[in-house]
Amino acid sequence: MNQIRINTAGGKSLLILGGTMEHIHGLLPEKGLFIITDTNVSRIYGDAFPPGEVMVIEAGEKSKTLDVAGDLCRKMLEAGADRSSFVLGFGGGVVCDIAGLTASLFMRGVRHAFVSTSLLSQVDASIGGKTGVNLGEYKNIIGTFRQPEFVLCDHSMLATLPYEEFRSGLGEMYKHAVIRDRNLFFDLSASAGQLTGRDLQILGDLILRAVKIKASVVKSDPLENGIRRILNFGHTFGHVLETHYSIPHGVAISQGMIIAAELSVWKGEMPHNEFRLLEIALEKAGLLMDCSLPSNVVSRISRDKKGEADSVRFVLLRSVGKAIVRRLHLTEIQSFVNYYNEKKLESQSQ
Repeated sequence: MNQIRINTAGGKSLLILGGTMEHIHGLLPEKGLFIITDTNVSRIYGDAFPPGEVMVIEAGEKSKTLDVAGDLCRKMLEAGADRSSFVLGFGGGVVCDIAGLTASLFMRGVRHAFVSTSLLSQVDASIGGKTGVNLGEYKNIIGTFRQPEFVLCDHSMLATLPYEEFRSGLGEMYKHAVIRDRNLFFDLSASAGQLTGRDLQILGDLILRAVKIKASVVKSDPLENGIRRILNFGHTFGHVLETHYSIPHGVAISQGMIIAAELSVWKGEMPHNEFRLLEIALEKAGLLMDCSLPSNVVSRISRDKKGEADSVRFVLLRSVGKAIVRRLHLTEIQSFVNYYNEKKLESQSQ
């Protein structure tokens, strides 16, 4: 078991990596516990829940709405919750997002924490204090910054994770490596077979290294005013692809990373051989799809959380392991989108 502490002006968070439910018994209140989970996790791990009021949402992205958060707040109120209550999100990325937002909204904020059950949430979604729900086709446009008191990542829970969800988590692991740690990138690529086989020792080590990257960035910039923006690598295009093609988050982000890397080459920020290095690794991991960008991608990007006026703060690469942030005008992004889609059409017609 490893522990990492994220201490910021806005709150403190203890990350427990490779731990078990036994490691959080002393961190939970004796009464007033409200557990938010989903239908899949409840079915598999319901017997392991600590004593508390259990509220179950439908599994999947469709539950990430303000209506669901409001319904959870109403249920808490009806069950007698007050400002001393404690919310425990027990599940993957969707559960962590909705539980975190519900906790930050109920009576203007109650204590909360997570038991993270998916690879995606263990390396990314449960860590850093971002909460959020979707507004139509716009991802996480409604949300808050609020650190969970603790995050338990029991890696043995990944054994029950469907392959598609496991693969989705790999996409975010690669993202952490690509923006900050070239050695982790090569180690991820070299360990593809062991990861697919859920080798917990190797998986635990790689998760720890990925989480250390995110934790260090969050510590230095908890509210995403500067360096934390690099954690959005692949997300500007990826979020559009995710909703347009209804594909898993990590796969969409991986495709978004490749497109952002190609934009980096197009802009002269990164050499083409570095682009190919990334492309080959993500192809080998089964994380890429052959798709063009939707015709309305730029208008959707303009309303993204990263947009300001007629420009967007875009995360590009100098090389695998080194990310940079550039402000790009929407007309420039449109020019690249035209270039990218024309190139796709040519390759598909050959």
